[in-house]
Amino acid sequence: MKFIKKYIKLIVLIITCIFVYLIYTNNHNIKNINYISLGDGYAKGINSYGEKSYSYSDYMKDEIASNNQLNNYYNYGEEDIKIKDLYNNILINIQHDDQPNIKQALREADILTISIGLNDLIYRKNIYISNVGNANEKIIQNIIIDLDQLITEIKKYYKKDIYLIGYYNFYPQDSVDKKLLDNLNAKYKSYSKRKNIIYIDNSNMNTHLITYLDNPNSYYPNTEGYKKIYSNLSSKINY
Repeated sequence: MKFIKKYIKLIVLIITCIFVYLIYTNNHNIKNINYISLGDGYAKGINSYGEKSYSYSDYMKDEIASNNQLNNYYNYGEEDIKIKDLYNNILINIQHDDQPNIKQALREADILTISIGLNDLIYRKNIYISNVGNANEKIIQNIIIDLDQLITEIKKYYKKDIYLIGYYNFYPQDSVDKKLLDNLNAKYKSYSKRKNIIYIDNSNMNTHLITYLDNPNSYYPNTEGYKKIYSNLSSKINY
């Protein structure tokens, strides 16, 4: 008892120091994450009927927020955007609504996801004569060239992991369009390996299209489709 009374101040001081240390450690380990989503209508969250809905990136944002780690969420998705358009948007340093300009957002970001290239594929196959000579292969090659230019520009400002979203294949079996999109995804996958990018493969959606597509005239998924893309992303993402 005399011992405790003699050293009571020291004991209180030690306990206080331990609590302060634990509080500091817990707060120090909480990351304040800035998440930026770039790309087309998939990034924006367009649904099967052309309306703005919840995208895979919105679900990803919610996951980060649920862990008390979200600082800012920037979404620069545009429904009809092509690769060159996004590249030019970075060059001119666009600003969306109350978000910062895109170069600043890229500099601040800790996570970057991007879905881009489907509009390019649709546009290019409509202006080229498909299935004649190597026209289809040239379409894919040109898309990869544009993608590489875009990624190079992004990396001037953003220095962390890039997550490239692959497309599920909504085209009819054995069609030229289906083969083109499969080829695009394959090239995206090999490009990602070369450039140290994390490719998000969504081909596991192909055998369950009825679950993910409400409108057969649209290539945009429904809520379940976006949740599945988010699930595939979440299993790969590191934060």
